[in-house]
Amino acid sequence: ESMNNPVSKTRLTEMYDNLKLLQWPKVKDQLKSRKMNPKEAKDLIQKTFGNASDEMKRRRQQIEKMFQQSESSSGPTPQKVKEYRQLTVQNLQMALFHTNKEELLKEVKEDLRPLTSECYWLSCLMALNNPPLQPDWKNHVPGFDSW
Repeated sequence: ESMNNPVSKTRLTEMYDNLKLLQWPKVKDQLKSRKMNPKEAKDLIQKTFGNASDEMKRRRQQIEKMFQQSESSSGPTPQKVKEYRQLTVQNLQMALFHTNKEELLKEVKEDLRPLTSECYWLSCLMALNNPPLQPDWKNHVPGFDSW
């Protein structure tokens, strides 16, 4: 794992911990002042992570399907095709890393957009990791949950 890679497993874990432990307390106070209840906030965050993960699974499947067609044609060896397939996923991950987070979720209420955009963006990056990363909602350490 390269330490220069901004989307390495270690870096993604750090970003997630930062979201959970540093950014969440600030957002939580804003949500409280808007009278949003804890369950509603938790559901929104989990739904956002789930939607992003599902979207990235679909994109991975599209990439896999495209490369399966390439494997059947006479071309690079299967090992090369596998390498290019992984590079394609990594390039998608890097493109998302450099994308404006606010542009990813325009349909969300404006006051919730910073939180949901950050969650969606990070979940996309986590889902494209090899192997994919997911928050463990069942054994979740208080952070998002504590109100």
